[in-house]
Amino acid sequence: MDDEQRIQLIRRGNELFNKGDLKNALKIFLATEYKDGIIRVADYLYFEKKDKISAIKLYKRAGHQKVIDDFAEKVAMVIRMLLDEDKRKEIEKEEITKEFIKEWKPVEIKKEDLEKIDSLTSVKKDKEDKNDSNESR
Repeated sequence: MDDEQRIQLIRRGNELFNKGDLKNALKIFLATEYKDGIIRVADYLYFEKKDKISAIKLYKRAGHQKVIDDFAEKVAMVIRMLLDEDKRKEIEKEEITKEFIKEWKPVEIKKEDLEKIDSLTSVKKDKEDKNDSNESR
């Protein structure tokens, strides 16, 4: 395409963009490699539609590296915040577990105590057996 055709197509793309027909405007901007138009569509997607991924692809296509770098920096910051939050939760969990283990005291039962319990239950069982046999009569 010659320069005159390119200029006419870009004008048509601008008209479509101003009317809100972004899809067809973008097709023209991409076909004519009109970087300013591509960036305007990307800005609309990025800021108005909140479609950051599609916008980043268009910024890359238009060679608008600053926006891509800013976006990557924000994404890295969000990932760092999420990792820090996970780390903080893990530390809190460990602290709670340590406190529980520190405070927990196992019950100690001596052999003599078990023998006493055993003798008491056998005495109780004997009484129950006698009561059962008396009731049967």
